[in-house]
Amino acid sequence: MDSPEQFVLLVNAVVLGFAYLIVYPRFAGRDQTRLAINDLIANGCALLVVGFAYAGTGQQFDLLFGELGWFGFTIATFLLMEIPLFLWYARRYRIFDRDQSEGD
Repeated sequence: MDSPEQFVLLVNAVVLGFAYLIVYPRFAGRDQTRLAINDLIANGCALLVVGFAYAGTGQQFDLLFGELGWFGFTIATFLLMEIPLFLWYARRYRIFDRDQSEGD
């Protein structure tokens, strides 16, 4: 890895890809509560990996509007990378359709 930012972005991409392509369809489906819980677990996994690499090092990460520590950079980039995936997932699995039955 050329930079710590690239490492964090790669970790986020791997975690999000695994979550949205494998875990969420199998364990959450259209259930918003399960999706939120699984998303917290995915975010925690990314924080755990990045934390093992950078916690206590004092490493600063450059985000367009300033510098952040590893924790803030991981959460900010995770959320920004997640937005298009969530929109795709919500459309694909019709999470917000009003006509979904209670049994789903």
